[in-house]
Amino acid sequence: MNFGSIMIKTLIVLIVLFLLSLTGAITFPLTTALSNGTSSGITSILLFVVAVLLLSVIGYLLAKGVKSVKKSGEGILLGFVGALAMGGILAIFTQLNIPYTVTVNLNWTGTSWYSPFLTILFIGLPLMFVFLIGD
Repeated sequence: MNFGSIMIKTLIVLIVLFLLSLTGAITFPLTTALSNGTSSGITSILLFVVAVLLLSVIGYLLAKGVKSVKKSGEGILLGFVGALAMGGILAIFTQLNIPYTVTVNLNWTGTSWYSPFLTILFIGLPLMFVFLIGD
């Protein structure tokens, strides 16, 4: 594993998560931690960065598996499955109410029965593309 590449992609994932928070898809936890004015702000930032670094390592490993596939159809299918996995990890963080992680708004795309699946896919696609494009 190339740690430098993972760190650069972690920074890009942070930017993508911030842009998704501007659209209302997720709630970025750093804004509430910094606005409290308590000493827990530094701790919450470090724990958030550790959670995003863990997400980046999982994305890196998923992308390595997708890139190793020889057939293009299988690669596209595995890319979408990886995107669902990346969005699903964030949704699991939300459902388990883990502190200092991103909170996903599962009704971002509407209130239909398929809206949470679309939300997970639309959040996971840009995150997965960060790891599939490059290297």
